[in-house]
Amino acid sequence: MFGKKQPEQSQSMSGITATGAVIGQQQARRDAQQNQSGTLETQQEITNTDAVKQLEHLEIAIKAANLTQDEKDELLDYLRPAKREAGKDSVNKDMVGQYLKPVSETLTIMKDTTEAGKSLWTTGQEVFKTIAPWLGVAAKLIGM
Repeated sequence: MFGKKQPEQSQSMSGITATGAVIGQQQARRDAQQNQSGTLETQQEITNTDAVKQLEHLEIAIKAANLTQDEKDELLDYLRPAKREAGKDSVNKDMVGQYLKPVSETLTIMKDTTEAGKSLWTTGQEVFKTIAPWLGVAAKLIGM
């Protein structure tokens, strides 16, 4: 390679000519910026109040679902204490996760048995994905 001159590469983009190395750098920089902005969106912090609102959203969906009263009661018996704990100033997030674990498990079973269960499971997954960063390590309890 000594003494040999590298062939020059160029590309024309929108009427502008630039060398291949510059284009590569610009492409890498643009990709890095896109990746960075995508990461920032998923790491947005939520508050205790936000978590409670998400759990209320799930509670409303459970109450409106076409399930038997026993099925609704089973889900709500665990969801309500989770919501109550999430609303405390000194919240125990592990406890919230413990309460939500049977909710997640029951929704997973219902997903495979009824159409209403499938819809409710989808809502539950959206809520769980939203609060998972807030739960931290306890998110493992709900399969996140």
